Amino acid sequence: MGHEDQENGIFRARLIACGYSQIPGVDFTDNFAPVINDVTYRILLVASIVWNLTTKIIDFETAFLHGDLEQEIYMDCPEGLESEPDECVLLQKTIYGLVQSARQFFKKLIQVLKSVGFKGGSADPCLMTKRCNKGIVFIACYVDDCLCCGHEEAINESIEQIKNSGFTLKVEDEMTDYLSCNILYSNDKKKAWLGQPHLIRSLEKKFEHLV
Repeated sequence: MGHEDQENGIFRARLIACGYSQIPGVDFTDNFAPVINDVTYRILLVASIVWNLTTKIIDFETAFLHGDLEQEIYMDCPEGLESEPDECVLLQKTIYGLVQSARQFFKKLIQVLKSVGFKGGSADPCLMTKRCNKGIVFIACYVDDCLCCGHEEAINESIEQIKNSGFTLKVEDEMTDYLSCNILYSNDKKKAWLGQPHLIRSLEKKFEHLV
């Protein structure tokens, strides 16, 4: 599958597996990726306001290429790869299209976070916490997007540690939206509003013929 990058005109292609052909119980077992609870997410926003903490959004690029496979997964040789008619390829890592890719990435992410000092809570397995001499950091995991909340120096140090683990990250320093919610702060950063105005516009468009 390919598409043209609208910014620079470069044609990009991505190899994707035909996940619909996978057999449950053979090619995968569990296929879900845990995500942060919406209550936990709102509590973090309140904590960032009350304690005047820094918030950043981390987006993991090509996230699903980092997961470790627990089953042997074979696939047909992709077009353009020289091969014999009866040859196939054995995947060494997850790729996009596999049913278990999101779950395996989550496992890999938690493994990496624990290796750099983060600990998980029993109340929400997607909330990871780290305390160090530079402060405290909370990371809320939602598949390949993470909300970081904490002291700025501690966050920056943690981001560098995650990068050194082999991930490529895109970091947003200004938090204006997360998980399809717009976030609006007051000028003094002591209040915040969550909203989904795009959903209202979508509903208006859907039912405009009834008005």
